[in-house]
Amino acid sequence: MKVEEMKCLANLNPFSSVIRTFPVSEGNGLLLGVKNDFHIHPSFIQNLIDTKNYQLHTIDAMAQGGRAIDLKLINPITGNYMSGSSSGTAINVFLGMNDIGIGSDGGGSVLAPAMCLNLFGFISYLIDKENMNLYSKVSTDDIRFRPSLGYIAKDFEVLKEIVKVTVPLENDSSVHKIVISSIDSSNYPFEVERIDFPDIYGDRKENIHFLEQVLPTIDFLISKEGPVDVEGFGDSVFGHFDERTKQIQRKAKKGLLRVANMVGATAISIPTAELGVSYLGICESIPSKIAVMIEKMEKLVIPQDELIERYFRNPETWFRKGYGE
Repeated sequence: MKVEEMKCLANLNPFSSVIRTFPVSEGNGLLLGVKNDFHIHPSFIQNLIDTKNYQLHTIDAMAQGGRAIDLKLINPITGNYMSGSSSGTAINVFLGMNDIGIGSDGGGSVLAPAMCLNLFGFISYLIDKENMNLYSKVSTDDIRFRPSLGYIAKDFEVLKEIVKVTVPLENDSSVHKIVISSIDSSNYPFEVERIDFPDIYGDRKENIHFLEQVLPTIDFLISKEGPVDVEGFGDSVFGHFDERTKQIQRKAKKGLLRVANMVGATAISIPTAELGVSYLGICESIPSKIAVMIEKMEKLVIPQDELIERYFRNPETWFRKGYGE
């Protein structure tokens, strides 16, 4: 879309995912959507704008209370409740309204919304580190953590560029160790080692322990996860009641994405051709490991889905006139 069409779509706000819009113009940088969350410091956004590569376009709706499901927004593909809490931010990128969405992630709040819409997601403990170190939260299962900032994009090159601007990266020419689950039958275009993972859709504390033990010994791991929030209701507030709600939550297929931030890691999600299914790369927040992970995970990028482009990112979908207009 052209910038003028992106502005018109934001004003139309077909999924009620926009809270506020700002003036933008053609040729003045990529359009940013920012989650309506106090964890995202104004100085961080202003620094991006000052590079002249980005324009602030929208303030995006988020799930009330920071929940993992947004009861006010609908997933444009499935019609289910939208994954949270960076729900509006993901929708606005998915529709083509914004080039980049900036959200905050505690237990999957950037990664899950990105994955459920087959978008690229990225989080890191290193993004705006000084400001983010001021915050602390407690999860529904009594795990204390500090949130991270992250990005959502539909184009990998756009994602890669903002990561370069905001995350320190270092080249590393050493031999790399990449691990995947022993039950993952995918073929990867680089050498991987299969190891036993815990039940990634099970107890969060067990998965935290797994990452804390494994990540220091490798460059990064890949966890193929999903379909996110397609068959279940992926929210721990809902899931904590009893065995029945726990199993419904489990069917939402949110795995290590729920704990990547809680161990201070950096993570990137690359969508597959399956709805809501992504390759999730996770590494320690060490510049050389992040650089290796991005380089390798880029090899998993596939072309955009043609029907998504036609049905959601075509201006005619939103602006064609009907009878009597």
